[in-house]
Amino acid sequence: MISRIPFNAVQQNAYQLLSAGQTIPTYDSVPTGPEHMPYIVLGEFHGSPVNENKTTVYHTVSQQIHVWTKGKGKKEVNDILDDVVHLLTKYDLNLNGYTQIGTATISQYQAYQELYADKTSAYHGVLSVEWVLQQEIN
Repeated sequence: MISRIPFNAVQQNAYQLLSAGQTIPTYDSVPTGPEHMPYIVLGEFHGSPVNENKTTVYHTVSQQIHVWTKGKGKKEVNDILDDVVHLLTKYDLNLNGYTQIGTATISQYQAYQELYADKTSAYHGVLSVEWVLQQEIN
């Protein structure tokens, strides 16, 4: 039976992978200080146990990854999204208490312009990545 949820293990390893695999700063929440765009924010989680019995528990976990840029067009945000997808689908997460089953999949991605009241704008890219994880039963 499910005895834990893998959100913290996934968050920690996704952060490590994105921080080590590219040069754009990665954050756990939207920065409120003097940080400058571009940056990546690890966003919302969704998860569910998909198969469980006395000896095995599998979870499906999805997380949104947000990319923020101040570029003049969508090219910068699109390039960063492409790099993130490459890292997430090429490398497995090294999880404590769980084993990644198969390759991560990207279920959705988008990029759009955010317009602000002060007449400035930014580009916002969002992708959803999904992992299937086997929980280690002790």
